[in-house]
Amino acid sequence: MSSTNHAENREVQQDARAWADFTGIKYTAALRQITSPYAQGFLGDRVSARHLIAVLDKHELVGAEPDGPILSDNGFYADEPWRFDGKTDYVRLALVVDVLRMFTPTPAGTAPEVSSYRLKHTAERFLDPHCSYVSNGRLIWAAAALGLDMVEPDGGSLNLLIGISEREHDYVRRTIDSGRTAPGGHHHRPAGFDHLQAALGDCAAGRPAGPAWIRPTRAEVEAPFHDWLTAQAERDDPVGDFAGDYRAGVHDSDHRIARTPSELLSILYDVTPSPAAYDAGVSAIAEWFNASPTAEPVRTDLISSDSDNVAGYGAGAGTVERYRYRCPCGDGQIVEEHDNVPGFREHDLQIACGKCDDEWRLAPGRATRDWGLLPVT
Repeated sequence: MSSTNHAENREVQQDARAWADFTGIKYTAALRQITSPYAQGFLGDRVSARHLIAVLDKHELVGAEPDGPILSDNGFYADEPWRFDGKTDYVRLALVVDVLRMFTPTPAGTAPEVSSYRLKHTAERFLDPHCSYVSNGRLIWAAAALGLDMVEPDGGSLNLLIGISEREHDYVRRTIDSGRTAPGGHHHRPAGFDHLQAALGDCAAGRPAGPAWIRPTRAEVEAPFHDWLTAQAERDDPVGDFAGDYRAGVHDSDHRIARTPSELLSILYDVTPSPAAYDAGVSAIAEWFNASPTAEPVRTDLISSDSDNVAGYGAGAGTVERYRYRCPCGDGQIVEEHDNVPGFREHDLQIACGKCDDEWRLAPGRATRDWGLLPVT
């Protein structure tokens, strides 16, 4: 046996003894929990049982006071004793630790916003059916073990505010709660969301855990159009109102970020704006192109394509290709056609929508297959 395996076994044995003493169960029962596949850490190392126990004494906020503990299942400053079933306590805590690891911690100096009580319900829904109940106190316990920022809300409460991303938490709630509208954009999806869901599924099916998860480095993606559009939200005009609605939709994960005017039109297809809102969006796009004349013209979404075989007229057979794209307003089409018959090679592009034909023009100097649109200003 290697020295590494010996050290790991020793750690497991020490944790099992400590957990057995703490919860009043037999060593073998504690060892089953410590070695459970669900407790080995899907988004990080297995959380030490001895560390969990020490947190209840030494943590600066929820650690014990001279006259006794200040944390129990009901929450902060609840003086009831912990209720241990002797079978799943450590496993449930380890799973809650992984749920909290999924989220981005709040930066230093940022006040926590997510209530432990709301977060414990999120953990329950996310972990179902692997774990059916998470108490408020155990959620706080797991957060303390991870070293997340925690503060007591004004007025006192059994709940604490936990330092994780409020936007990521809202995204998860909307994703797992069947009573809420699912997110339309995924820019607030927690980095560990997919990995944890997949790992739980593998574990339930008896499959081995995949490779260790490493939190990805958050990369800043340039989105100059998005930055420009959100900056217009303070204006007191239709473009400002449109930009404010767009910014709110990004904040609430109602739709994705529009890095380009083309992506904004795709978003508008999905959300079905009022005619006035659409017109304000086109005005915003026109302003953007005036301010950024070298920006790429708009391309709209492909609807369908087909190709017909043509016998030809003596020079040989060929094909006629047709590609149909949405027009910017979504009520018509942009039709791109290529006649590939020898002797009749033609390429044509048509804006087959009266409204868009008046409001948009083809960008000059581009081949038919490389077409783009610019707003008429």
